[in-house]
Amino acid sequence: MAASSPLAPPHGRPYSMPPLCTERLPFRVRLARDERDLARIAALRVATYGKHVPSMVPAISAPEPEDRRPDTLLLMAESRASGELLGAARMIHNGFQPLKIEQDFDLRSRFQHRFVAEAGRLTVVGRTESRMAALALVKAMYEICAHSQVDDAVITARSPMDRVYLAMRFDDLLHGNKKPFPPVGHLPHGVYLMPILEADARWRESACPMYPFMALTLHPDIEIDYQLVEQCFQHPARSTYRPAPGDVAEAARAPQFNAA
Repeated sequence: MAASSPLAPPHGRPYSMPPLCTERLPFRVRLARDERDLARIAALRVATYGKHVPSMVPAISAPEPEDRRPDTLLLMAESRASGELLGAARMIHNGFQPLKIEQDFDLRSRFQHRFVAEAGRLTVVGRTESRMAALALVKAMYEICAHSQVDDAVITARSPMDRVYLAMRFDDLLHGNKKPFPPVGHLPHGVYLMPILEADARWRESACPMYPFMALTLHPDIEIDYQLVEQCFQHPARSTYRPAPGDVAEAARAPQFNAA
């Protein structure tokens, strides 16, 4: 048997239905690998967040500390025609240290003994194709979570993006409430969680309008390097979600997102 491609999930597709078609996208989705990619992502954040929350610009004009964590993946959606960066997102897991979102929203007990991935800084340019780019980034993150045996994916959102996650049957951890979220100018945000093993069934049972894009269509332009995923998103031992300080130091020596 031929070896599986690093650009395809080695353990198959995390959907119960077979694909019905293949669709080319006007952009490709890939993982960031070097400082140039980091700089482009920071510039995109300034251009997008800066329009709505100008006070954030000084804090996001350069790559954030979370971007350089060894357990971070940065995703990019680039135009195939021009190479322009259309969207980006960041994934961090709690395998080596708690997520900041746990403190910001008092979710420590909710995430205890769960391998959780946070999707953050999801941003796209204001173009016609931006909605599709955002959905492609979500699809890539879901498939990464499934491959990495993540228990739950969590994301914060404010109106109107919160309706997208509710339509996708995410659990609303704040039960309709919103709380100020420091990383986004203290604007009110909700917190939405998806148990990864339940995602496919939830989408099918609710006739989720995004399901054909997510499950029934192959997208060869979502080019995720799963060798790099396994460097950064290794599934920790179930008993060591909160490792000792020495273990955290060991994690800090793991390959960075831009490892060769």
